[in-house]
Amino acid sequence: MTLRLDYTVPQNKNNSIPNPPGYLPPASAKQLSSRNTQPDSDAIIKQNRKSTELKLRRAWDLALAPAKSLPMQAIMLYFSGSGVQIFSLGMIFMLLTGPITAVFNIFRAFESLRPTPTPSSSSSSRKSIDTTISEPSYGPLVLPMIAYVACQGLVLALGLWKCSTMGILPTGSGDWLHFETRSDPPEWSSIRNIALGQSIPHL
Repeated sequence: MTLRLDYTVPQNKNNSIPNPPGYLPPASAKQLSSRNTQPDSDAIIKQNRKSTELKLRRAWDLALAPAKSLPMQAIMLYFSGSGVQIFSLGMIFMLLTGPITAVFNIFRAFESLRPTPTPSSSSSSRKSIDTTISEPSYGPLVLPMIAYVACQGLVLALGLWKCSTMGILPTGSGDWLHFETRSDPPEWSSIRNIALGQSIPHL
């Protein structure tokens, strides 16, 4: 003879004792499955909109991050001096190569911030919701990406300005003397003509 203990509480409709605050009656497995298989389209649309707003906010933060670091980099370049030193050359190398590398890898930087297009509110069933949701695109990120490229250009301009103050850039006329052609002098010299083997013109 086996003894079985039943710990379940029978749900008596005639029970006058009310449920305690915060108590929810247990739902059956069928009810839970029906809730899971029938998502609310309005809730999905609101969730997608919140996710899109959050991603756009993060995209603008990423786009303006290089501009926010410009004052600190300018102060470091000012205190590094105008002499050609290892520390100054290292900072200039980072300022010149960093923006170029960032611009070439711009799609990789914004890949995780691509927002998902919000489905239309007229879709009521899950099938229509799945057909309206497409893959994430870079369309809403055009303005943040343009701002990102502009801020990287400011960082590159700061590095070029530092190179100009150090005299590394060939901006002077003395840097291109090898490529300049000199014209013949307007003065006439008999000694020069004799040295070159030319005849002396008669006056």
